[in-house]
Amino acid sequence: MIQLGSVPAIVIFSADPSQLAAWYRGLFALEVLVEQEGFIGLRAGGVTLFVQKSSEGHRPGIGGVRPHFLVADCRGAHQALCQAGAREILPVVDTGGELVAAVQDPEGNPIGLLQPLT
Repeated sequence: MIQLGSVPAIVIFSADPSQLAAWYRGLFALEVLVEQEGFIGLRAGGVTLFVQKSSEGHRPGIGGVRPHFLVADCRGAHQALCQAGAREILPVVDTGGELVAAVQDPEGNPIGLLQPLT
């Protein structure tokens, strides 16, 4: 059984992440945590809102949001989900400060996994 924590991050896919992130920042006065080409992380209270270039077949619009679950072992959770019938859409990636991965549940809904490394 996978032990779940909170949902610390939400990804919003965008054709123009800089423009959409500016829109969110202007409305909610959000702090920029990270900004790279096609990827902006914003502090939204206790949640990090990632606005990123459309990827892995996602498009902006309905269904363009992927919740990320905080897990103690990203690799183990990813493997367990895939063995239980989830389809991998993003293998485990070390971003420098965390491990991230994404799968689709049996209905095709995306699920992100997030393991802080510090």
